[in-house]
Parts: sequence; structure tokens; C-alpha cells
Amino acid sequence: MSPQAIKKVLCSIDFSDFSPEVLAQAVIFAHKYGAELLVLNVVNEKTYEELERVSGRLAMLNGVADKAIEAMEEHRADMMRELLGELKQQGLPLAEVNHSSRIAVGHPYERILEIADEFAADLIIMGAKGHTSFTKALRFGSTAEKVFRRAGCKVMFIR
Repeated sequence: MSPQAIKKVLCSIDFSDFSPEVLAQAVIFAHKYGAELLVLNVVNEKTYEELERVSGRLAMLNGVADKAIEAMEEHRADMMRELLGELKQQGLPLAEVNHSSRIAVGHPYERILEIADEFAADLIIMGAKGHTSFTKALRFGSTAEKVFRRAGCKVMFIR
């Protein structure tokens, strides 16, 4: 069996302190191999589930959860533009890489896997640490561990 060329890379970032390094490595990898790059951030819907329950009980809060999610998506899109701009300023070859970005809402590992399938990713690149350490998270079912176990493509962790 010969190795499959990597033509599409999905880079999942969580905007933790380590995200700029993860994204920089994904850009370098995509540039080196001429791969298309999709940068993804997933807004964890668990954050809004309680707000939805409360707003469902109180008529005056009707629509608050939807507005909060929309505001978070816009904020994350701004953060994504800022991070990509910083990488360009650092001299990374982002302009030479066919890339796009996407903000999604849902359970992070599920959305990462769904979007990787939609995008037909050959490789998922993500941080080995984000808001929790990878080794600690492995014991407690982290997003990284779930993606690693269930992905239908190669997975690369940056630490």
C-alpha cells in the first residue's frame, strides 16, 4: 500500500494560548505540500444549553440564546481574522496557501469530525494541549482524544 498524498488539511484551533503555534505549523505544512487548508474553530454549544433552558422558561429572554451564539460566532470570526493577519505579519506564507476559515457551533469533537468529512480532509492538525493538558485530558475524554480515536483520516498533534 503506497502512502496517500495529503491534499486537504483541516486545522482545528480553540483560541487557547497555543493556537497561534498550531496554526503556524499547519500553514507551513500546507505550504510545503501544496495542500488546501481549512482553519476551523468550534463554539461549544454546551456553553449555551443552560441559557436556552432558561430563555425557554422566561418569555422575556426569548431569543437571547440565539443572539448570544450569533455574537460569539462573530467574535470568533474577528479573532480568526486577527490571528491570520498576525501570521501574515510574521512572514508565514499564508498568501501562498489556498486557505479558508470557518466557525461552527456544536460539540467540538463531533463538529471537527463532521467538517473533516465534508471537506474530505486527508489530515487534521490540532493542538495536543488547549484549555487542558493532553495527558490529563486523555484520562478525562478530551476533544483531542475523541478526534484521534474516531477520525477517518490522519491526525497530527502539535505540542
